Amino acid sequence: MLTRRMFTSGLIGAVVFSRPGFAHHGFTGAYDSARPIYVAGEVIEATFRRPHPVIEMRVDAELRPPNDIREDSEFADILEVRPEDLGRIIDVEYPPIRLFFDLEGRIAVGDRVETIVYQNCRPPSQLRGQWLRLANGEAVVRRGRMQTEDAGCSG
Repeated sequence: MLTRRMFTSGLIGAVVFSRPGFAHHGFTGAYDSARPIYVAGEVIEATFRRPHPVIEMRVDAELRPPNDIREDSEFADILEVRPEDLGRIIDVEYPPIRLFFDLEGRIAVGDRVETIVYQNCRPPSQLRGQWLRLANGEAVVRRGRMQTEDAGCSG
């Protein structure tokens, strides 16, 4: 009886205490792939710790979508610049895959980078990078869809 009670308590504890970690991770997100957002600016900080690489950047005060993004046709003609981002400091999370973790040491404070992001439809509405142009002009693109992408936010 005591063993069963301990097992049940342990199971309940595992579910309750693991939930915040699960909620943080993008699996509960719904990223709007119908509305890719373009931002560019100066890197304030770049971190490459789990669970996600993150670039904190000061977005340029004046910005228009570029005409020369051809590395991935899914972004080419539908990019948006959001007025609320202009001149602000924002965080962009990148998928927790080797492609982006391998950029450690290649992005420095003060670099100017460009990125295309999808916004999470659900609070806290974080931005997830899909495409990144480094200061040296090299483009890094995550190809393929993820299970957390939605073609538009409902509501």
